[in-house]
Amino acid sequence: MGLFSNILDNFKAKDFHMNSRMKVASVQRLFKDNYRLTLRIYKGKQFADPKMIINQLDKRTSDKITANEKDISIKSSMNIGDFEKEIKEVYGLTVKVADEFDRYLIIKKYTLGQASRREPLIDWLKEKKYKGIDDFLEKHNCKTLKQYYDKH
Repeated sequence: MGLFSNILDNFKAKDFHMNSRMKVASVQRLFKDNYRLTLRIYKGKQFADPKMIINQLDKRTSDKITANEKDISIKSSMNIGDFEKEIKEVYGLTVKVADEFDRYLIIKKYTLGQASRREPLIDWLKEKKYKGIDDFLEKHNCKTLKQYYDKH
């Protein structure tokens, strides 16, 4: 799964596109649709209001939100740390990438494609001596990850 999928990520069309004229909620929904991951967007040290437009986030915050008119496109092969840095450089926004259920932040060494394929979770399960997601769910008497997270 790993090497072949990572190579394919380099050849995919642009996966995620955003600009400063979009609402926070729209950016987050598109990110979730593209990667099956949660994009946390902050206004200063607090979560940004999902109803606000990105270029309006500069009002009443200590961080300088540049929110210029530049559109950006992100590919699945981009490292999460580089993605977060790119958003900070272009828009002045702090963002963090979390799992699909918004339970934990994804380690920055993974690419968006790897995180989308749950490779960080799979690596963690191997570290904990599980044979995979199904083995983990079975040992916790759950049918899905959502069911597991709802219980915990």
